[in-house]
Amino acid sequence: MKRLGISAHKSGVSQTARLVTLAFLTALALIVSVLENMFPPLIPLAPGAKLGLGNIAPLIALIILGTGDAYAVMIVKSLLGAIVSGGVSGLMYSVPSGLAALTVEVILFMLVFDRMSVAMISLVGAMVFNAVQLGVATLITGVNLVVLLPWLLLAGFLAGGFTGLLTYYIVKRLPYSVYGRRGRR
Repeated sequence: MKRLGISAHKSGVSQTARLVTLAFLTALALIVSVLENMFPPLIPLAPGAKLGLGNIAPLIALIILGTGDAYAVMIVKSLLGAIVSGGVSGLMYSVPSGLAALTVEVILFMLVFDRMSVAMISLVGAMVFNAVQLGVATLITGVNLVVLLPWLLLAGFLAGGFTGLLTYYIVKRLPYSVYGRRGRR
């Protein structure tokens, strides 16, 4: 975390500041996800592939607030996104995929963040998300969709790298009052 100038997440953050940050990140993730669903897929041959900009918020929450808050942002974003968009059946795809991707990101963040960039962690998470979503779709539809895997992995590679870079620059620019870091580097 020293690359971002963060001494440790949760350091010096009041409960009120934490809740406000959590609410802001969740609202931002929901708004961005709903807006993003209005656009066509990132790669035409990869149905449903998006940039995943709404996934920046759980990653930021992981970095500045911790694991539990990152999961809260991801789950609430998925639930409210399904309700707002009217696609409640989409929860079958988004929740397992989001949980798997975030779990991989948490593991990488906890074990190798000092040797792996936020962009790489996000990239791996996006690829896991797309692979799990494809597996869920295969189970639900009963149709073997493995032929789409290379395209979805490519989309995850591109989107995850991009969202990871955005996450890095957002966290690097956050003010002290957001999560109580001591000094910038």
